Amino acid sequence: MSFDKLVVNASPIISLAKIGCADFLLKLSSELIIPQGVFEEITACPYSDEAVLWVRRQNPECIRSVEIPLVISGWNLGKGESQVIAYAYQQQGCVISVDDKPAKKCAELFGIKVNGTLALLIRAKQEGLISEVKTCLFALKANGFRVSSSVFETALRLAGED
Repeated sequence: MSFDKLVVNASPIISLAKIGCADFLLKLSSELIIPQGVFEEITACPYSDEAVLWVRRQNPECIRSVEIPLVISGWNLGKGESQVIAYAYQQQGCVISVDDKPAKKCAELFGIKVNGTLALLIRAKQEGLISEVKTCLFALKANGFRVSSSVFETALRLAGED
């Protein structure tokens, strides 16, 4: 297990579910936490896509109600990002997964460890869950995940696939 407690926002769940890799979240953590706001954001979708089906299959105990302190609400982030950061801010030993740049900046300011979707794929390779990151990165891009060429290349380099 890579992470003790992993608190996940909607973007990594949606992105990984689209490429059939959302179960990595369970395999990379001892405890997966999905804030209520993230659950609501994903399940508000009017149709049942991969992410909706995946999040509904999770143990209800991983869905957590989270109060957002003023120090975080002042950042004007989305409800999901705010709850992810708030949970980790209030509980020690959490790593969060968000892709939103302002959310990453906020979390880092509070000393919270952050891993985006690409970092989770690299970690999945390190843990032996996948043999290569490149295929997953191309699948993400094909499914609308926006990533610059330089970030794409950096991810491949960090995964040892350059």
